[in-house]
Amino acid sequence: MKRTITAVLTLALVLTVTTVIPTTAAAAGSKPGPYEIDGSIGFGSGSGDFDAGFGANFGAGYMLDSIDKNLQARIDLGYYNFSRDFFGIGLDFTRMPITIGARYYFPVADQLKLFAQAGVETSVDKKDTFDLFMGKHSKSEVNLGITPGAGVDFSISPEVSAFAVASIHLISDDYFSMQFGAAYHF
Repeated sequence: MKRTITAVLTLALVLTVTTVIPTTAAAAGSKPGPYEIDGSIGFGSGSGDFDAGFGANFGAGYMLDSIDKNLQARIDLGYYNFSRDFFGIGLDFTRMPITIGARYYFPVADQLKLFAQAGVETSVDKKDTFDLFMGKHSKSEVNLGITPGAGVDFSISPEVSAFAVASIHLISDDYFSMQFGAAYHF
């Protein structure tokens, strides 16, 4: 149920970003600037013994034109939920990564760009465990790691683009994620 609610809320946000905001910006006659906000949904390969799960990501970026016209500074906030069955007992693993990093775009065509990205990830994790003495219980911790990735960005209009990104999260209980979303540039 949590996954369905998360997916519906993320889809609603992505649709709002790609329809309402660009229409308002076009009506005002503005051209896109160096800022970007984006939302995506995706999946993660599962951490440790946990099965693959679904998640959502919200990000913001700023093009660093004074350094390089293709370089973007970014911050991303995510949420992933993994689960597993341990002898009939359902265990969950919730991971909320906060990543600060950069993305470099490689223009391929007028509307198509490839990109590489990397960042430092701080992850707030809550993991269910089970043992014979305590039964099912949760443990929370904060972990630090790095997250390299690559993706593709397709411009739908000057203000809106669709993207896909794959990342490897090199952190405790490493995992792989793939996200699909939309971005608004202003």
